[in-house]
Amino acid sequence: MSAPEQPASARSSADVALRALLIFFGLLGIAAAYFWSHRPFDIEPGSIPTAALRLGGAALDLLTAAALFLAAGAVGGWCVEKLRLRATAALSRLERLALQTGIGLGALALTALLLGLVGLFQPLLLWGFLAALTLLLRRQAVDWVRCGRALLGAARVRSGWEAFALVYLSAMLVMALIYGLAPPTHWDSLTYHLVAPTRYLREGRIAVQPDVFYLGFSQNVEMLYSYVVGAFGRASAAAPVHFGIGLLALLGLMGVTRRHAGRWAGWTAGLILLSSYNLWALFGWAYVDLGTLLYGALALIAITAWEESRAARWIVVMGGIAGLAAGVKYNAGALGLAMGGYVLLTQPRHALRHGALMAGAALIVFAPWALKGLALYGNPVYPFALGGLAWDAGRTAAFTFPDFSFSGRGWLWHLPILPFAATVFGQDNVDGYGFSLGMWLLTSFAALPLLWRWLLPRERALARAALIFIGALWTFWAAAGGSSGVGIQTRLMIMAFAAFAAAGGLAFVGLRRFPEKPIMIGFILRAIFIVTLLLTFYDAAHTLVRDRAAAYLFGEIAPEEYLYENTGAYANAMQHLPAGSQVRLMYEPRSLYCPESVRCLPDVLFDHWLRPRLAGNSAEAVFAAYRAAGDDYLLVFHTLYEQVLTVSRDRALDEAFMSALEAHMTPVWSDGVRYTLYGWKDE
Repeated sequence: MSAPEQPASARSSADVALRALLIFFGLLGIAAAYFWSHRPFDIEPGSIPTAALRLGGAALDLLTAAALFLAAGAVGGWCVEKLRLRATAALSRLERLALQTGIGLGALALTALLLGLVGLFQPLLLWGFLAALTLLLRRQAVDWVRCGRALLGAARVRSGWEAFALVYLSAMLVMALIYGLAPPTHWDSLTYHLVAPTRYLREGRIAVQPDVFYLGFSQNVEMLYSYVVGAFGRASAAAPVHFGIGLLALLGLMGVTRRHAGRWAGWTAGLILLSSYNLWALFGWAYVDLGTLLYGALALIAITAWEESRAARWIVVMGGIAGLAAGVKYNAGALGLAMGGYVLLTQPRHALRHGALMAGAALIVFAPWALKGLALYGNPVYPFALGGLAWDAGRTAAFTFPDFSFSGRGWLWHLPILPFAATVFGQDNVDGYGFSLGMWLLTSFAALPLLWRWLLPRERALARAALIFIGALWTFWAAAGGSSGVGIQTRLMIMAFAAFAAAGGLAFVGLRRFPEKPIMIGFILRAIFIVTLLLTFYDAAHTLVRDRAAAYLFGEIAPEEYLYENTGAYANAMQHLPAGSQVRLMYEPRSLYCPESVRCLPDVLFDHWLRPRLAGNSAEAVFAAYRAAGDDYLLVFHTLYEQVLTVSRDRALDEAFMSALEAHMTPVWSDGVRYTLYGWKDE
C-alpha cells in the first residue's frame, strides 16, 4: 500500500511570504467590506473620519502619559540606585516597577511645583525638563522599559483561577481606560483637579486662586496633569495618568502579596481590590485618589522590606512615601502614622531614632507644598487648623459639615465595625460613605484570625503588617469622621485599600488550605466571590454603555451631546456665556469648561450670596459688591440651589436670594430647566 500523498513543500521563503500576504490582505478586504456594510457600533460612513480623529487623539493622550511615566521611571530608578535599596531587599519586578515609578512621579510633581512657584510653569519648559532628565538618565529609562516588558512574563497563568483573574482584571482595566479617554465630566475634575493645571498653565505660574480654595491644597497629581494637559492642550490626557497611577498601585499590591504568599495570593489580592465598583470607576476619572492608593501600596512594600533588612534607608523611604502621600491629599499623610506604628511595635527600643528619621524625611518631601501654602494662602496646610486666605469659622463649618459627622448622624455605633458599616451602607453618590465597595475589600481581612494556623511564616509577616496598617488607619478614619461629615467618606481612606486587599488575599490563601470536610467552605466562598465579581463587571459594563464613552470615541455622538448627557447641561451652559465677560457662578462650583475669553468665578462653597449676608451686608450691598468686582453676569444653577436649600446653614437667607436677584438683574438666557444667565437691569 502506497504512503499517503504529502503536500508539496514551498519552493522558497519568498513564495511562503507572498502567499501569507495574499491571505492576510484578502482577509482584511473581506473584513473591511463586511464591517462597512454592517457598521459595528452603529457608525455611519460619514462619521468614520471623526472616529479616526478621536481614536488618534486617544492614542496621543496615551503616548503623552507614557512619556511622563517613562521619565518618572528613570528618575525613580536613579533614586533607588542612590539609596541602594535593591541591595537590602529582594523585591519582585512588580514591586520595583511600582516603587521606583511612584517615587519618580512624586519627584516630577515637586519639580513642576517649584518651577510654577518661580513663574516657569510653561509646557515648553516642563517638557524640556522631562526630555533632558530622560536623556540624562537614559540607562535607568531603558532599565525601566525592560522591567515593564518583563511583566509580560508575570502575566503567564498556571491555573484556572489565575486565568480567570487575568481575564477579569484585564477586562475591567480596559473598560476603565475607555472611560478615561473620553472628555472629563466628573464633578471634582471639573471643580478643581483639572481647573488647577488649566489655570496655572494659562497664567504661566502657580499663583493664588482665592475663588477656588481647593487650589490651596497640596496637588502632586494635579502637577502631573499639568505636564500632559500642557503638551497639546488636551484635558482628556489627564485621566490616563490617573489610570497609570492606579495600575502601578495594583501591580505593587500584587507584587508584595506574591512575594510573601505566592502567585495565587497575588492574583487574588488584585481581584479583591477591583471587586469594588467605585474604585474601578476612579481608574477612568481625572481624580487624585489613586495616588493615595499607590502610596498605600508602596508603604506596605517599604515596611515589609524594612522588616527583612532592618536597613535605616527604608525608614527614610517610608518618610518619603508619607510626604509624597500628603502631597496628594493631606489626610494620606496618615500613612506615616501607620508605618510609624508598625516600626514602633516592631522595634520599640529604637522608636525615637526611627521616628525622627521618618518624620524628617516626610517633612523635607512635603516642605515645597508647605512653602506654597504659607506663601500664597498664609497656612502651610491651608485651610485646615490655621485658617488662611478668605477663610473663617463659617467656611470651616460649610466645608467639613460637622452636623453630618458620625456623632452628628448618631452613627457612633459604626466605629467598632467601621469597615463593615462602610461596606453595607456605602453606595455610589449616596450621602454618608458615598462609595460602593463590593462585599470583600474591607471585610475579608476579618477571617485572618480564624485562619492564622493555616498561614506560613512569610504569609503571617505580611498579614501582621497589613493588620497593623488596618488598625492604625481605621482609628484615623474614626477620628476624622468623628468631627466631620467629609471625614466619613470612604474615598478619603483609599490609602488603606492596599492593606485591606493584601490581608483579604491572605485570608483566601488560608481558606484554600482549610480542611474540606465536613464543609468545603473554601470552595463555597470562592464560588460566591466569582459571582460577586461578575456582578461588579456587569455594573462596570453597564456604566460604560450608559455614559456612552465608547460611543464618543467611535464617533457616534458629538462632543456637545456627550458632555450634555454626562454633566447635567453644565457644559452647554458654559458655551452660552458672553465672550469677554466676567460671570459669577451661583450655586455652581465647576468651571473647567468656561471659555478662555470668559472669566468664571465658581461658587465652590455655595456662599457667594450667603457669606456676605451672614457678615451683615444687605442684599443691595451684596449686589453692589458683585458689580464693583466687575461681574457682568450671574449664572444660576437652579437644580443645585434647590438642593443647597435643604442643608443650608441659614435657609431664610438663601431663600431670599432669588427675590434679590430678580430685583437687580434680568434673565438674558436660560436652558429652561437648570441654568439661567442674568444681566444687570439698567444695561
